[in-house]
Amino acid sequence: MRIAFICSGLEPGRDGVGDYSRHLAVECIRRGHEAVILSLHDEEYAGAEIQTCEGIPVQCLRCLASLPWEERLQSAREFLTAFHPDWISLQFVPYGYHPRGMPWNLASGLKSLIAGRPLQIMFHELWISPGKTSSLKHKLLGVLQRWIIFHMIQMLKPRVTHTSNPLYAELLRGGGVVPEELPLFGNIPVVKVGTEPALPEPLADSEVPVDAVGRSDWWWVLFFGTLHPEWRSEPFISILIRAAKRADKRLCLISVGRIGVAGETIWETMQREYGEEIVFIKCGEQPEDRISTLLQLADFGVAASPLFLIGKSGTANAMFEHGLPVICPRDEGIAPSALPSDPLLYRCDASLEARLVAGLPKRAPARRVGEICARFLAALTLE
Repeated sequence: MRIAFICSGLEPGRDGVGDYSRHLAVECIRRGHEAVILSLHDEEYAGAEIQTCEGIPVQCLRCLASLPWEERLQSAREFLTAFHPDWISLQFVPYGYHPRGMPWNLASGLKSLIAGRPLQIMFHELWISPGKTSSLKHKLLGVLQRWIIFHMIQMLKPRVTHTSNPLYAELLRGGGVVPEELPLFGNIPVVKVGTEPALPEPLADSEVPVDAVGRSDWWWVLFFGTLHPEWRSEPFISILIRAAKRADKRLCLISVGRIGVAGETIWETMQREYGEEIVFIKCGEQPEDRISTLLQLADFGVAASPLFLIGKSGTANAMFEHGLPVICPRDEGIAPSALPSDPLLYRCDASLEARLVAGLPKRAPARRVGEICARFLAALTLE
C-alpha cells in the first residue's frame, strides 16, 4: 500500500503526534509499504525534506503555519498527487491547527486534499470536557470543539476511525461514530545500555552517584515530558518520602524532556518545599538514546496524565515499553474495574507506600510499534 500521513507539525522531538506519525510511517516502510508524511501547520520549517528515523528515510513535506492557508493546501495537493496514495491517514489533534483548538477551515481544506481517496483518522485528542465548576467560556469552547470534530467527520466520511483509549471511544460513540481502539506506542526506541551508560549531563555531573554500588542507596524517580497545571504533588510526594525512609533509600526526582511553562512552576515549588529531603535534577530535552538509557535505569516513573487517559500518553507508553513501573498520582476517582490493565501501572492509593517499600518490579524492554502498526495496516486492509 501507499500511505500518506497528515499531521500538524514534524519537528523531531518537539511534536508528539509528529513523532508518532514518523515512527508509524517508518514501521510501514519496514514492512514493505510506501509512506510519506505531510505537516499542514508546521511552526518550525517549510519545504520538502527527508527525515531519517531509526535508520530509515521517509519523504516529508512541511507547510509552515505562517503561510496563507490556500498556499499550504496547493503545496499539499501537489505533494499528494505526485505520491498518489492508496490511503490517507489523518493524525488529528485540534490544538495542532489552532491555538484554541478550533480549526474552523481544516475540514474543507482536507476534503480538497483527500479528493475521494480512502481516509483513516486517528483521534489523539478530542474536545475539552468542562467540569461542573468551569466558566461559561470554557464550557462554550468544549461545545464548539465538539461541533467542529463531528462536522469534520461528517464532511470527510472516514472509512476507518481510531482513537487510543476507552473514554475517547465512548465520547465518539455518543455522537454516532463507532471507532476502533488503537493503542499508542512510545516514541523512544530502546537502546542497549552498556557498562558505562551515557546519561544526561545534569545527572552525570550531580551529587547523585551513578555507579552500580552507589545507585543501590537511591531511588531515581523519573518525570518524562510536560507537567500540566492540574498535576498535584500531594499526597504522592509525602507517600514517596515515607516509603523511602522505611526502605532506607535517598530520593532523586529527575525531569527529562520539555516540562512546559506550568511544569516549571510546579517543579520549582516542589523543589522549595521538599528540597531538604529530595534531590531535584532537571535534564531538559535530550537525544533519544540518553532518554532510553534513563528510562531503563530509573527505578520508577511518574505519569502526568490522569489515570483514565493514560492510554493517550506517549510518555507513559514509552515508560511501559522500557519496562519501567509507572505511578499515576492523578487518580481522579476512577473505579478499580476501569483501571488500565498494564501490570506496571500503579495508582496513588493507600497501598502505594507498602508497594514502594516492597519494590516495584520492572520487566524487560519491548517496543510495541510493530504490533500496533500491524493492527493499523489490518484495519486498512479489511476495508
